Amino acid sequence: MHDTPYSTAAETMIRDAHCFYEHGWLLGTSGNLSVRLDDTNFLITASGRDKGRLTPDDFLAREIARPGERGANSSAYPTDPSLKPSAEECIHQAIYARVPGVGAVYHVHEPYSAFCSERDANLGSTRMSSAEMIKGLGIWEANPRVRIPIFANHADVPAIAAEVDAHLSDPANHKIPGVNIRNHGYYAWGSTPFEAKRHVETFAYLFRYSWELGNGA
Repeated sequence: MHDTPYSTAAETMIRDAHCFYEHGWLLGTSGNLSVRLDDTNFLITASGRDKGRLTPDDFLAREIARPGERGANSSAYPTDPSLKPSAEECIHQAIYARVPGVGAVYHVHEPYSAFCSERDANLGSTRMSSAEMIKGLGIWEANPRVRIPIFANHADVPAIAAEVDAHLSDPANHKIPGVNIRNHGYYAWGSTPFEAKRHVETFAYLFRYSWELGNGA
């Protein structure tokens, strides 16, 4: 995996965050985006920033670490000590640490994902089948059937990260490049920011498709 320059990572997230903001998926400073810088560090949006008006000063570098082994500000990159990372940083860390080749992780608050998570909570996942847009997740099987996992929205965010980490410890669960948090929003990732953005948009379509179809089958 090639290193991504700090400025390139920031510029990419500014552009993509504005796009998601315009869709209504990152309102009220919600959500967070990150891009891998190198083998051990990633750049993430600072807490409390308006995602529709991000600047290069609204990011900080963090270390990749498993839950319980919290990373710190990386000395290899300049970081304003007044900036605070999102409490959800630990979920990004779990994804980078567990899924090989992840280059970006985007977390958005898209409303249909919340609707589906409430409807399908007892099933533990939202089930999709046959929708053409499943191909946008990189799944090209004939008549595919996929399950997008749902995790409880614990007030203790590290508890969410621990559950996501446990889920991703099984490589078989890497096929679906995203997880949904009940009544909250979903995380989508990809090998590049472009792929992560594509997955965000694909999930948005699939959740709306599932909700308007009226079931999660």
